[in-house]
Amino acid sequence: MTRATGIVLTALGVLAAVLTAAFATLVVLLRRRDKRFIRRFTRLQRDVLNPNVLKTAGTPGQRTAVLETVGRRSGTPYETPISPVPDAEGWCVALVYGPETAWAKNAVAAGEAVLRIDGRRHRVDQLEIVPIGETALAADQAGLMSLFRVEHAVRMRDAGVIDPEPTAPA
Repeated sequence: MTRATGIVLTALGVLAAVLTAAFATLVVLLRRRDKRFIRRFTRLQRDVLNPNVLKTAGTPGQRTAVLETVGRRSGTPYETPISPVPDAEGWCVALVYGPETAWAKNAVAAGEAVLRIDGRRHRVDQLEIVPIGETALAADQAGLMSLFRVEHAVRMRDAGVIDPEPTAPA
């Protein structure tokens, strides 16, 4: 083995160790429901990650959808990327950060929202926070739900398609 190969392998080993430690820390802090960490992490998601995800979320072929809600106090419209799973009468979404998640509280308070999924807009209603075990997530993603100690989900009923034709990304 050459010296350069040894350096590259060492660097890759260190990188793997750092990423493993970061993931382990993320899991532990989420499982503990550390409010300070969750506040900082969700701020990072909202300000840095979500704007990029929203560029393609909800379009045909994308796994990530967009939930259009209105702030329960401010009346401000919000778009939140979510990963819904089909459920009996609509969809369910894991509340990884717990039932105090702002988008979930806004949607439940409003009683309805718009879900952009696979290029179509659906009106959803009867939004409620339920135990994860009462949803399709309990079987579909049991390992992840257990790993992150996810205990709640938002269940929403599909109240009909608003835009029957798929739309392309803007």
